[in-house]
Amino acid sequence: MIVGINCGHTVSGTVGSGAVGFLNESNETRRVGYKVMEYLRAKGVTVVDCTDDYSSTVSGNLKKIVDKANAQPLDLFVSIHFNSGGGRGTEVYTYNGEVFKQAELVCENMAELGFINRGIKNGSNLYVIRRSNARSMLIEVCFVDTESDADLYNEVGADRIAEAISDAIVGEKMEEELTMSQYEELKQMISEQTARVDVLQNEVYKIENPMIYNYIDDNMPDWAKEAVRWCVDNGIIVGTGSGLGLDDTKLWTCVVMYRLSKTLK
Repeated sequence: MIVGINCGHTVSGTVGSGAVGFLNESNETRRVGYKVMEYLRAKGVTVVDCTDDYSSTVSGNLKKIVDKANAQPLDLFVSIHFNSGGGRGTEVYTYNGEVFKQAELVCENMAELGFINRGIKNGSNLYVIRRSNARSMLIEVCFVDTESDADLYNEVGADRIAEAISDAIVGEKMEEELTMSQYEELKQMISEQTARVDVLQNEVYKIENPMIYNYIDDNMPDWAKEAVRWCVDNGIIVGTGSGLGLDDTKLWTCVVMYRLSKTLK
């Protein structure tokens, strides 16, 4: 897959630079855009940088961007911008408002981060959309002149936003993270379920010399491996120098925690 990425406009303070409000568009398109390129390359995508930092005219800037894009056999061209005008949220422009997977996922992944999903819109009047040979989309990340959008952008961070966009470009739905309230709810449910499991073990099964599982390997039951790995990745269980030290009861507890986490999403 070959993808062209354009960090919109020229650099701040030059001809053709972006909007300025609570955020500076030219600065942030480059923070997000170059991170998107980095994430895509890590996913095995061939990336072409279609950014033009300096031009003497706006039309010259747009032409250089498109010339860079059309010089390559791109599968997708993506131009990253930030909006202005007092609105809120993320929107994506495509030719004739075409709905395709990557454009939809950009909106959905950004919504998972808390931005309002403004949807896919007709960008046929936009030079980079109209003139690029490849399928293209122009992403308006959020509004630079709306304080709540700028605050959310700063809170989430350019790296996380770039990850959401790069996931969308390769057709991936971004994995959701638990909110703090969901995390506290999960902890309470885990505590209750652990107590019930302890009662079952101590009062019913009376297990003696239980099997101990120190590693996620062939000795561990298949039904527990995914749950235990999730618990380790999220820091819920931490091994010692001797391994994880999990018995059958603790394996089941990991499974309960993992299943509960799914129900909270």
